Formats: sequence, C-alpha cells, structure tokens
Amino acid sequence: MHAPRPVRLAACLLLLATAAFGCSDDSKPDPFDSDPIKIGFKDGRPGMSVLTSKGNYDGFEPHVAQKVVQGLLHRDFTSLPVTTANWKGALLDGKTNHNKVDLVIADISEREDLKKDFDLAGPYLQTPLGVLLKASDTREINKAEDLRPLAVCAQEDTTAYNTLVQNGGRPPVTGTDLNACMERLNDGTADAVLADYVVLQGIAINSGTGTQHTYRVARKARIGKPQYLMMMLPKGHQKACELLRQAIADYLEDTDWTTTLKEDLGLDDFTNEEIRDTFRPVTTSVGDRCSA
Repeated sequence: MHAPRPVRLAACLLLLATAAFGCSDDSKPDPFDSDPIKIGFKDGRPGMSVLTSKGNYDGFEPHVAQKVVQGLLHRDFTSLPVTTANWKGALLDGKTNHNKVDLVIADISEREDLKKDFDLAGPYLQTPLGVLLKASDTREINKAEDLRPLAVCAQEDTTAYNTLVQNGGRPPVTGTDLNACMERLNDGTADAVLADYVVLQGIAINSGTGTQHTYRVARKARIGKPQYLMMMLPKGHQKACELLRQAIADYLEDTDWTTTLKEDLGLDDFTNEEIRDTFRPVTTSVGDRCSA
C-alpha cells in the first residue's frame, strides 16, 4: 500500500532535517570507544607516570596525553590504572581491572607480536635500554659487552631480557616486574637492572634525598636498538590510530616536548640536541601499525 502524499512529504522532510542536523552520524561512529576517552596509565614510574595523592597522574606520559588528546584532538579523557600484567586485558575485554580503557599510554615498546591484537599509534618517544646501578657502584658501563660479567636483572618477556640472553655472559636475573628487579638490586642478588633508559632515569633522579641519589643510570650506556614507545588501542581502530599518530607527529615538533622530557627526567646534563637525537623518534607513515 502506498503512503498518502502528505505522509510521504513529511517523511522526506524528516530525512532532510536529519541530514541537516547531523543525525545521520550513526553511520560514522566515534573513532574512540567512549567520550571522554578512557586512558590507562601505569603507576610507579617516576618522571614517566605516577599516581599522585590527589588521584591524578603526573609525569611525561600524562603530559603527552594532555597535549595530544586534549590540546590537538580537542577531546577530554579520564585516567585509569593499568599494569604491565593487565593492560592487554583492560583494552581487549575490560575484565582484568574492571575498568575497560580505550587507550593505553604506559611505556609499551613496539613489537611485531603486538600488532596482531592492537593498533599502535606513535611513537611518542624512543629510548635505548639503560643500565641502573647503585649510586655507590662506580664501575663504568658503556656497552652491552660490559654487562657480561654482571648479574643483571630484567623483567621476563621483555626486550631487555631478550637482549641479555643474546648478549651472552651470565644468565639474566629475572623479575616479574620492575619492582622485583629493584628488590634484586637492593638485596645484592643483582648488580644492575636493564630496562628502558627513560624509565630507569626517572627512578634514579627521584631516588634518595636532594642531590644525593640512591641509584644512577650509566650515563653513556645505550644498550641495543632504540625502543619505540607507542600508544596502544584495540585492533580495528584505524581512524583513531591515524588521528593520534598525526597529532603525536605534530607535538614532536613542539619545543614543549623537549622541555618537558628534560624536566620530568632530570636530564640537566643533556643538551637539547642530545635529547632530540637520543629520545625523539622520527614518525613515519601509518604502515601496518594502524589496522585496515
């Protein structure tokens, strides 16, 4: 049965109004899963990301989120806790920490095996592996070969652990997380800790009292290839991944990036040029980091 002409006319007017007022946006869903965007950060990474007594996160990574997500993408976000052990579950199903997140910015290096389940936006930072020692340990560490006689702790299933295995020398001392490796260093069962330079530098500069630090990072040691730290999204979020990648690339050109990293990690004896050469990545096209 055909609808009467007035009914057909009303329907057409309704469709026109819907298009005019943008009600057809349902066919173009938000590239992120929620508004505000839920971002997962790790705690216990001084200089990089720490949960303060006020309930907010402080450090370089939360600052990057503010600049990229709020400043360049003009989106609000809320902060939620993730850990090395549960960030994957938090992104994929939300059951691990009972707070599903849309995005994780938490010192996660780019790896091929991650691309199967996640979209990788960035990189927002590159870092060599660094060597953390007790401040009282004056031995000089400049290269990977210098680690062979030492008992070096690295977290299992990480680039640092694999680097130690491939480097030869004494078998790695393993820790389930970075805190466990710090305990090994403190109780003497490890001579050093191998992890991302920026993370270890944050720990060292915030240790001890005043200028008397408990730990130090071997200043000249740059172990292995640079690790590229990426923002992680669930697989299938190509549009969000591309928006983030471009915003990150724009922020890397801002002098605020260099200034903030230098301040948060206490890189006072690094020149701005050295900071850029060592820690600022060169962004490339999306490639296979963002899913099709």
